[in-house]
Amino acid sequence: MKKIIQYMCVAMGALFMLLACQDDAAIINPDVTHGRSTEGVETVNSKGALNSTFCPESKIVLLSIGDPTLEGRDETDLGRKDELCLILPKPLEKDITLKIAMEDAYANNETMKDGGSYTSFVVETFRKEYKIKTLGSDFNIPGNNGLGNTLLINGGKEAIVTIRAGERKSENVELLFKREYLNSNYTYLFPIQAVDAGTGELIDQIYYVINPVEEKKEMGEKQSTVIAYIDTEVMNPLIAGQFSLSIDSYDYSEGFEETNIYKGPLLDILNVRTAFLKEVQGRAVLTYTTDMEYVLKKHIRYLRPMQENGLKVCLAIMGGGTGLGFANLTDAQISDFTAQVQTAVSLYDLDGINLWDKGAGYGKEGMAPINDTSYAKLIKALKNAMPDKLLTLVDTRETTEALCDEQAGISVGNYLDYACLGVR
Repeated sequence: MKKIIQYMCVAMGALFMLLACQDDAAIINPDVTHGRSTEGVETVNSKGALNSTFCPESKIVLLSIGDPTLEGRDETDLGRKDELCLILPKPLEKDITLKIAMEDAYANNETMKDGGSYTSFVVETFRKEYKIKTLGSDFNIPGNNGLGNTLLINGGKEAIVTIRAGERKSENVELLFKREYLNSNYTYLFPIQAVDAGTGELIDQIYYVINPVEEKKEMGEKQSTVIAYIDTEVMNPLIAGQFSLSIDSYDYSEGFEETNIYKGPLLDILNVRTAFLKEVQGRAVLTYTTDMEYVLKKHIRYLRPMQENGLKVCLAIMGGGTGLGFANLTDAQISDFTAQVQTAVSLYDLDGINLWDKGAGYGKEGMAPINDTSYAKLIKALKNAMPDKLLTLVDTRETTEALCDEQAGISVGNYLDYACLGVR
């Protein structure tokens, strides 16, 4: 096969990356197993939920600031504005007054009793809560004394709002993130809290991830291809656009000389998950998680911005636990399923698909056994139907080992763009 790279990955997380050499692929693996959802902000937190106007129904909001070409910037400081409000799960029985702000200890990067930075402690907590773990990349959300000077909330350090009895939603609060104190070499974390002003109880918290950018976004040529997975049940897929990469070379032959080879976006291909192949009354049907369907329907907001910056966005398809998968389809099911995938790729302006034969539930009573030709036929059908789209595959060995040999006259390496080894 062409461009078949095998990596043995042992770490789990929302973002796991390995950088590769020229013409190789690198993987960011998002295998996360918990029930947290990106949908229904008013019900995720029983107390209430902060909701962004720019990126509604997400606990992580990503903003790039500083580029004069970006929409929504402030003319004087090249900042970005957003609005948020608190939504309650049901109408109030009595008035409640809220303070919307960052914690002072975080904004001022105060020192904890053990001598550590409180800002660093919050950043680490954020990483763990949202399973953000990186290997092989200098992704960082640093503490910085300028954070308190960078965010204005209704023009000041905090906003006081009241939700009246019988209502569920607060008035909108304006946030302005200023570019002045932020370094484009870093990404910054702004945790915004809604606190009951009377009792001090934390109602909800939302995270703004701010990426300061320069007008010149890219220089040099990256000698690698980096592929990522984002689980839409865990986080906003736009976070993939926040990763950058700088590659330097060092020459010690005559003193010390440093040369920047590449500076620009880290990722090349983003696989958003999860879609499924499921058996429904004898058909192979393409289905989605609730969050995946939501993101696809709003692809102009959640996927298009990354595509406009050159990132290829593909749909990750896995097994749906019904006993039918890529490796035991009939010819009729292959034709039917291919048509569904082609429609989805066209409808949601995707750049391709990623096949991950995991979770099919092979061996269920009444379902056909695995055979060596089904997967190869499916790959050929998909590529023939979408020759201008990316087709990538995760090597799971159980059903992909047979693809190393020609099956039914099909050499699948002629139809795949990339294949990578999945996490065990």
